[in-house]
Amino acid sequence: MIKAGLVLTLLLATEAVATELYRYHDSAGTVVTADTIPPLAAADGYQIVNPQGQVLRVIKAQAPIDTEVDSSALDQYLLASFSQVDEVRQRKQRKLRLLARDIANVQNSLNSLIDRQERWLAEAASSEMAGAPISSDLQQKIQRAQLELAEMDKILADRQRELVAIEALYISYEQRLTLLLARQ
Repeated sequence: MIKAGLVLTLLLATEAVATELYRYHDSAGTVVTADTIPPLAAADGYQIVNPQGQVLRVIKAQAPIDTEVDSSALDQYLLASFSQVDEVRQRKQRKLRLLARDIANVQNSLNSLIDRQERWLAEAASSEMAGAPISSDLQQKIQRAQLELAEMDKILADRQRELVAIEALYISYEQRLTLLLARQ
Protein backbone atom coordinates (compact mmCIF):
# COMPACT_ATOMS: atom_id res chain seq x y z
CA MET A 1 0.00 0.00 0.00
CA ILE A 2 2.83 2.37 0.88
CA LYS A 3 4.59 1.68 -2.41
CA ALA A 4 1.39 2.25 -4.37
CA GLY A 5 0.85 5.61 -2.67
CA LEU A 6 4.44 6.66 -3.26
CA VAL A 7 4.34 5.61 -6.91
CA LEU A 8 1.05 7.48 -7.42
CA THR A 9 2.49 10.58 -5.80
CA LEU A 10 5.60 10.46 -7.96
CA LEU A 11 3.54 9.91 -11.12
CA LEU A 12 1.41 12.93 -10.31
CA ALA A 13 4.52 15.01 -9.71
CA THR A 14 6.04 13.92 -13.01
CA GLU A 15 2.86 14.73 -14.91
CA ALA A 16 2.64 18.17 -13.32
CA VAL A 17 6.04 19.26 -14.62
CA ALA A 18 5.41 17.99 -18.15
CA THR A 19 5.72 20.79 -20.68
CA GLU A 20 4.84 21.35 -24.28
CA LEU A 21 7.59 20.83 -26.82
CA TYR A 22 7.99 22.04 -30.39
CA ARG A 23 8.60 19.70 -33.34
CA TYR A 24 9.88 21.38 -36.48
CA HIS A 25 12.23 20.93 -39.44
CA ASP A 26 15.59 22.69 -39.20
CA SER A 27 17.35 24.29 -42.17
CA ALA A 28 18.82 20.90 -43.15
CA GLY A 29 15.36 19.30 -43.16
CA THR A 30 15.97 17.28 -40.00
CA VAL A 31 13.05 16.88 -37.61
CA VAL A 32 13.90 18.54 -34.28
CA THR A 33 11.95 18.37 -31.01
CA ALA A 34 12.91 21.02 -28.46
CA ASP A 35 11.49 23.29 -25.77
CA THR A 36 12.12 26.37 -27.94
CA ILE A 37 11.86 27.02 -31.64
CA PRO A 38 13.96 29.35 -33.81
CA PRO A 39 11.88 32.14 -35.40
CA LEU A 40 12.74 31.15 -38.95
CA ALA A 41 11.71 27.56 -38.28
CA ALA A 42 8.47 28.81 -36.72
CA ALA A 43 7.62 30.69 -39.89
CA ASP A 44 7.64 27.36 -41.76
CA GLY A 45 5.08 25.82 -39.39
CA TYR A 46 5.55 23.38 -36.53
CA GLN A 47 3.80 21.02 -34.14
CA ILE A 48 3.33 21.38 -30.41
CA VAL A 49 3.79 17.97 -28.81
CA ASN A 50 3.77 16.56 -25.29
CA PRO A 51 6.88 14.87 -23.84
CA GLN A 52 5.63 11.51 -25.17
CA GLY A 53 5.60 12.92 -28.72
CA GLN A 54 1.83 13.11 -29.15
CA VAL A 55 0.76 16.06 -31.28
CA LEU A 56 -1.27 18.57 -29.26
CA ARG A 57 -1.59 21.30 -31.90
CA VAL A 58 -0.37 22.02 -35.41
CA ILE A 59 0.74 25.56 -36.24
CA LYS A 60 0.57 26.16 -39.97
CA ALA A 61 3.30 27.90 -41.94
CA GLN A 62 2.96 31.65 -42.18
CA ALA A 63 1.96 32.94 -45.56
CA PRO A 64 4.85 34.74 -47.20
CA ILE A 65 4.60 38.50 -47.28
CA ASP A 66 3.39 39.62 -50.69
CA THR A 67 5.42 42.76 -51.20
CA GLU A 68 3.47 43.69 -54.33
CA VAL A 69 0.13 43.90 -52.53
CA ASP A 70 -0.82 47.38 -51.34
CA SER A 71 -0.45 47.21 -47.58
CA SER A 72 -1.17 50.87 -47.09
CA ALA A 73 -2.04 50.73 -43.37
CA LEU A 74 1.09 48.73 -42.55
CA ASP A 75 3.18 50.87 -44.88
CA GLN A 76 1.95 54.05 -43.22
CA TYR A 77 2.67 52.65 -39.78
CA LEU A 78 6.18 51.57 -40.75
CA LEU A 79 7.07 54.84 -42.49
CA ALA A 80 5.64 56.92 -39.61
CA SER A 81 7.38 54.86 -36.92
CA PHE A 82 10.77 54.11 -38.46
CA SER A 83 13.14 56.09 -40.63
CA GLN A 84 15.73 53.30 -40.87
CA VAL A 85 15.65 49.51 -40.80
CA ASP A 86 18.06 49.60 -37.84
CA GLU A 87 15.31 51.25 -35.77
CA VAL A 88 13.08 48.23 -36.43
CA ARG A 89 15.89 45.92 -35.33
CA GLN A 90 16.48 47.96 -32.18
CA ARG A 91 12.80 47.91 -31.22
CA LYS A 92 12.66 44.17 -31.92
CA GLN A 93 15.67 43.57 -29.69
CA ARG A 94 14.15 45.70 -26.92
CA LYS A 95 10.85 43.77 -27.08
CA LEU A 96 12.67 40.44 -27.18
CA ARG A 97 14.83 41.38 -24.17
CA LEU A 98 11.74 42.33 -22.16
CA LEU A 99 9.97 39.14 -23.09
CA ALA A 100 13.08 37.06 -22.38
CA ARG A 101 13.26 38.66 -18.94
CA ASP A 102 9.60 37.79 -18.39
CA ILE A 103 10.25 34.20 -19.51
CA ALA A 104 13.21 33.97 -17.13
CA ASN A 105 11.02 35.21 -14.26
CA VAL A 106 8.32 32.67 -15.04
CA GLN A 107 10.95 29.93 -15.32
CA ASN A 108 12.45 30.92 -11.96
CA SER A 109 9.00 30.86 -10.34
CA LEU A 110 8.34 27.50 -11.93
CA ASN A 111 11.63 26.10 -10.64
CA SER A 112 10.90 27.43 -7.15
CA LEU A 113 7.47 25.80 -7.18
CA ILE A 114 8.96 22.51 -8.39
CA ASP A 115 11.46 22.62 -5.50
CA ARG A 116 8.68 23.21 -2.97
CA GLN A 117 6.56 20.44 -4.46
CA GLU A 118 9.50 18.03 -4.34
CA ARG A 119 10.01 18.82 -0.66
CA TRP A 120 6.32 18.21 0.03
CA LEU A 121 6.40 14.97 -1.94
CA ALA A 122 9.45 13.81 0.01
CA GLU A 123 7.66 14.69 3.25
CA ALA A 124 4.59 12.71 2.10
CA ALA A 125 6.75 9.73 1.12
CA SER A 126 8.47 9.80 4.52
CA SER A 127 5.09 9.77 6.25
CA GLU A 128 3.93 6.84 4.15
CA MET A 129 7.14 4.92 4.74
CA ALA A 130 6.73 5.46 8.49
CA GLY A 131 3.19 4.10 8.24
CA ALA A 132 1.62 7.44 9.11
CA PRO A 133 -1.13 9.02 7.06
CA ILE A 134 -0.34 12.04 4.94
CA SER A 135 -1.90 15.12 6.50
CA SER A 136 -4.74 16.75 4.59
CA ASP A 137 -2.81 20.03 4.72
CA LEU A 138 0.15 18.43 2.96
CA GLN A 139 -2.11 16.75 0.41
CA GLN A 140 -3.72 20.11 -0.35
CA LYS A 141 -0.32 21.77 -0.76
CA ILE A 142 0.73 19.08 -3.23
CA GLN A 143 -2.53 19.36 -5.19
CA ARG A 144 -2.33 23.17 -5.30
CA ALA A 145 1.28 22.95 -6.46
CA GLN A 146 0.27 20.58 -9.27
CA LEU A 147 -2.43 22.99 -10.44
CA GLU A 148 -0.04 25.94 -10.23
CA LEU A 149 2.63 24.02 -12.15
CA ALA A 150 0.18 23.26 -14.93
CA GLU A 151 -0.86 26.92 -15.09
CA MET A 152 2.75 28.14 -15.06
CA ASP A 153 3.65 25.66 -17.81
CA LYS A 154 0.87 27.16 -19.94
CA ILE A 155 2.06 30.70 -19.21
CA LEU A 156 5.63 29.76 -20.10
CA ALA A 157 4.53 28.10 -23.35
CA ASP A 158 2.45 31.19 -24.21
CA ARG A 159 5.43 33.48 -23.59
CA GLN A 160 7.67 31.30 -25.73
CA ARG A 161 5.12 31.36 -28.57
CA GLU A 162 4.88 35.13 -28.15
CA LEU A 163 8.66 35.39 -28.46
CA VAL A 164 8.56 33.47 -31.74
CA ALA A 165 5.67 35.60 -33.02
CA ILE A 166 7.43 38.88 -32.18
CA GLU A 167 10.60 37.72 -33.90
CA ALA A 168 8.65 36.76 -37.04
CA LEU A 169 6.62 39.99 -36.99
CA TYR A 170 9.68 42.22 -36.80
CA ILE A 171 11.47 40.22 -39.48
CA SER A 172 8.50 40.96 -41.75
CA TYR A 173 8.65 44.64 -40.69
CA GLU A 174 12.34 44.77 -41.58
CA GLN A 175 11.68 43.23 -44.99
CA ARG A 176 8.76 45.53 -45.76
CA LEU A 177 10.51 48.70 -44.56
CA THR A 178 13.60 47.82 -46.61
CA LEU A 179 11.38 47.59 -49.69
CA LEU A 180 9.54 50.83 -48.87
CA LEU A 181 12.74 52.78 -48.28
CA ALA A 182 14.25 51.46 -51.50
CA ARG A 183 11.21 52.82 -53.41
CA GLN A 184 11.61 56.33 -51.99
